[in-house]
Amino acid sequence: MSKEIKDKRIRCISEAFRILGENGLIPIDTMCLSIPLLEETVEYYISDMEILKKRYNIDDKIQLHKIAGLLAYAIARIKPIIPVQKIESFSKDSEMYANEILAVYEGLAICSEYDTGFNITREPWFDEWFDNFIFLLHHRQYTAESLIFIFETISRIFFPKAFFSTDG
Repeated sequence: MSKEIKDKRIRCISEAFRILGENGLIPIDTMCLSIPLLEETVEYYISDMEILKKRYNIDDKIQLHKIAGLLAYAIARIKPIIPVQKIESFSKDSEMYANEILAVYEGLAICSEYDTGFNITREPWFDEWFDNFIFLLHHRQYTAESLIFIFETISRIFFPKAFFSTDG
C-alpha cells in the first residue's frame, strides 16, 4: 500500500507544481522540482501518516484534511522545489516561497478533491489568508497537526462533501 500511496502523492505533487508553474504562481524558469527531494518529501509524509494513524488508532485511511496537513508539513520541511542554478539572491517572492506556495495549494487541492465546484481562491479574503499562511510556513513555528487543523477548518466550511472522505 505504501508504494501505491507514494506513487499517487508523487504524481499529485508533480502535477500541482506543473499547474502552479503554468499559472505563473511558481517561476518554472528559475525553479524546478527535485525528484530525490520529492521522494524524500513523500516518504516523510508516509512516515508521519503512519505515526498519526497509530497515535489516534486509525485502522484504515485518513481524512483528506489530515493528508493535506501532513503533506503540506512535509513539503514545507523538506523543500523539494530548488533553484535551477546557483543564485545569489531571489528576484521574486515566488522563488523564495515556492515550497510554501506548493504546500498550501496542494493542501487545498487535496481538501477539495471530491468537492470541485467551488474555487476558494476567488473569495475576497483568500489573498490575505494565503499571504498569512505563507508567512506562517516560512517564518514561524508550527506542527503538522496545527496544519491539519487549518485544513480541517477550511474543509468544514468550504468543502463539506469532501470533509468526511478518506484516502491514504
